[in-house]
Parts: sequence; structure tokens; C-alpha cells
Amino acid sequence: MNKPGVAFQSEENLSKAFAKFETLLSSQKARELIDHAESTFAFDSEVFLQPLRRYLSECLHLVGDLTRERGATGRELQRLIPVMTDYLEPGSQVSRDIAVLEKKISDKKRENPDFVMAFKLQILIRRYEESLKAVHPESDEYEKIKAKIDNARATLHNHMQTKVRLAQRALEPDMLELAMAQLSMIRHQERVLRIKQELLDACRNQCQRNLGAMAKIFQEADPELADIILSQMNAVKSTGALIRGDRDDSPKTLSEYKSALETKGKQIDELDYRLEECRNQLNKLQELEEAIFSTFGDQLREKGIKFQKKIRVEKSGSFTGIAKKQPAVRMARSEKH
Repeated sequence: MNKPGVAFQSEENLSKAFAKFETLLSSQKARELIDHAESTFAFDSEVFLQPLRRYLSECLHLVGDLTRERGATGRELQRLIPVMTDYLEPGSQVSRDIAVLEKKISDKKRENPDFVMAFKLQILIRRYEESLKAVHPESDEYEKIKAKIDNARATLHNHMQTKVRLAQRALEPDMLELAMAQLSMIRHQERVLRIKQELLDACRNQCQRNLGAMAKIFQEADPELADIILSQMNAVKSTGALIRGDRDDSPKTLSEYKSALETKGKQIDELDYRLEECRNQLNKLQELEEAIFSTFGDQLREKGIKFQKKIRVEKSGSFTGIAKKQPAVRMARSEKH
């Protein structure tokens, strides 16, 4: 129900309030800018392909991260590299279909007065909200603008629940086509996200193994002895060397060794966070798929499209099971100062 004192806005009052914007939008320059903006930001196929591109890019970055990890084999790396044509080519076609359908539906909405009124109300509300930020909260002007916002929102809500809901029925065939295309894109994105999850698992497991191997070296050693061993190791490596590597990551002191373990531990923490983020992204895509079937389930099944049973997003790794994180350094004796 509406708040007491909040009345619906009449079409006459709405037209008066929107007159200034209509004048601005009616010029030739404005129409050209609108067409250009829509073709770039709203109905360009790349807009709908971008999430898939982003997920593939993240996969390639992870391949690079895993390649830098000690012990990652070429065979496993090659298996995890996504084949771009398997995802970008079909994804590009689906995104073009979505862009065409979005534009078709948008054009039909522009021709329907009920949708046009909803557009106007949405624009007015945003403009009022921007104006509200510029005035003092305790001023009379603030209360006037706030009343206009409440009035416009109540009108929009009522309009959406009545006339727009009825007007949407004429768009149902186009909306069904759009839902089918969106469903196809969701499934492409899910496939790539599962590759990303597998790469994250692989990176996490390899980092964990490397951390465990490093931590064991001086696990029971006296700190002073560990420092001397590191100094001797580096002296042996450098004395008489004819060729030096581009980058020597070997720790020179116990402090550097502990810093390297801490860095590796932080890397594992970051991968844990990214794994959780990836699982959340997959869950959101599955929720979208459920929402589409909730709305168009019968029509989709008639066209032979079946709902994919929700797959439990695993939390285990792909190389081996994820081991528990070990402390960065465990010395048997305390450091000497």
C-alpha cells in the first residue's frame, strides 16, 4: 500500500514535469547521440559477450600463474588451457542473437504508451534523486523534492503492476526467444567458470605443496644454524659461477626465507578467496537459469530445452585434494636476538 499523503501522478502532470527533457531529447543532435550510445552501450553484441571474455581472460592469467609454480607439469597445464574457439565463437553468435532481440523488444516498448510512461517516470525519479543530493536535508526544498520522489515512485509502482504488466503479454514470444538465447549464454559462462575453478584448485594445490616442502627444510633447525646454512648455500652457488640466472629467488637469509613462506601463505589465502568467489559466480548463474525456467519452463520444454539439474559446486582440488594450510615457519627453538 502507498504511504498516507502519497498520491499517484496524473499523465498531465507527468507530461509537464517531463517537458524539459522531451525538448532536450527531441533535437537532431540528441537523437544521433541516443542512437550512437545505444549501439555502443546497450545493443552491441560485445556488451553481452564481455562476461565470457572476462572469464576466459581470468583463465589465461591463472594458466600463467600455474606455469610459474614449481612442479606444475606441461601435460596438466596443456589440459587446463581453454580452447578459445570452443567458447568465443559460439558465444559471439549467441551474443549477437541477444543484441538483436534486445533491440527488437526495446523498439516495441518505445511504440507502447504504457512503457513510455514508465520510462519517463524512471528518468524523473533519477533526476529528482540527483537534485535531492544538492540541497540541505532540513530545508523546505528538500521536503518538496522528497515528496516528488515519493509521488513518482508510487505512480511507477502502480503503473508497473497494472498497465505495464498487461502490455508485457504482447512481448511474450520475443521474451521467450530472448530467454532461450540468455540460457545458452549462461551455459557457456558456466563451462568457462568450471575451467576457472579447476585452474584455481590446481594453483592452490601446487602452492600448498610448494609451501609445505619449503616449510619442512628448517622446521626443526636452530635459527642461527639455518641462517649460516643459507649463507653457505648462496656462497657456493655464486663462487666461480660463469653464468648467473636472470633472477635468483633463493633466500639469502633466514629473514628472506620466512618472508618467502609468508608470501606463499598469502598467495594461498588469495586463491581461497578467489575459489569462493568463483563458486558464488557459478551459483548466481544457476539461479538465473532456475529463474528462466520458472518463467518459461513449459515453453522451453516444448522446444526440447531441459533444465539442467543443479550441480553441486565442489570445494576439492583437481590435482589432488586440498591439504590444510601449514604454518609458514615452525622453529623448534626461539630466535636469538
